[in-house]
Amino acid sequence: MGFARTAVAVVGAIMVLVSRSPAQTLPAQGALARNGVRLDSAESAAVARGDVVVRVLPTEDSKDVAVLGIVHVGMSRDLYLRRVQDFRMWLRSPTRTRLGLFSDPAVPADVEQIVITRQDANDLKKCKPGDCTTKLPANAMQRLHDEVDWTASDLQARITTIARQRIIEYVSEYRDHGNASLTVYDDRPTVRASDAFVAVLAQSTALNQSAPALASYLRTFPRGRPGGVADVLYWSEDVVPRLRPILSVTHAVVFTPPEMSGASVIVSKQLYANHFFEAALEVMSVIDSDTDHASRGSYLVVERRYRFDHLPRGLLNIRGKAVAGLREQLRADLGRERQQSERSVSSP
Repeated sequence: MGFARTAVAVVGAIMVLVSRSPAQTLPAQGALARNGVRLDSAESAAVARGDVVVRVLPTEDSKDVAVLGIVHVGMSRDLYLRRVQDFRMWLRSPTRTRLGLFSDPAVPADVEQIVITRQDANDLKKCKPGDCTTKLPANAMQRLHDEVDWTASDLQARITTIARQRIIEYVSEYRDHGNASLTVYDDRPTVRASDAFVAVLAQSTALNQSAPALASYLRTFPRGRPGGVADVLYWSEDVVPRLRPILSVTHAVVFTPPEMSGASVIVSKQLYANHFFEAALEVMSVIDSDTDHASRGSYLVVERRYRFDHLPRGLLNIRGKAVAGLREQLRADLGRERQQSERSVSSP
């Protein structure tokens, strides 16, 4: 599914111990309760009907937005994971205009479909630390000013070539050195992407408590890789109405934690985004239905957490609009997952 589909990208919450009233579960939701997912009676009834349930989660930082969604799908956990690991197909979405998976090691062919927009290419000429429409470190801004002929008729192509080369280097550095190699954003007041990610990850309390090996791997990559993990690194371009296209690089991980009962986890960790986001994390858990209802499929529980670079409230209430948009996008994405899963099961 991928968090980038909503505005970037991956990266669902597992076992979220949040409830607006004392937890009550219908018999069909026993599997959710065993994995720590607490629903009030209205939410429990909605999930039992096959509806998508979405709620906004509290956050510690005013720049953060977090949403939680739950839906039942007519596909077993094993079948769903098999579908997920066809990454090239599973990562596609209606808002994703381009997508590429990285080889190991990354090679130029992996990024040949990346194109920097004409608007972004032109705007880079004006970039300086603290004032840039593209999220970049100060040394990259200086390199562009030193090396680019801004009067060239093929400016967009030249910027695209530089971007492709740098993204290959970035992915290689991440594979070798992990979070320490993540970029520093100097487009606004300086922010280390690694610090922003660790802060967002820390707020996913249930992930840290219930799948500690996975949480540790996200913090210490490439060290501490749990057995049975499947990884993929990919880039994507996502188009959201009224926003610039977002080019992002994401690390996705599929894992079945021994601590969880009948559940697997798919995590999407943002490594870079050229607009809007300092960090993003999605954790999707795929939870077996109760044993006596196994043929009826599984539950998807998705938490998406974003740290924006700027979310003013005030007259424009950008934060309120972001919350509403991300909530509705998660609802639409889970509805589509339900439909696609059930179509897959019914296909001969």
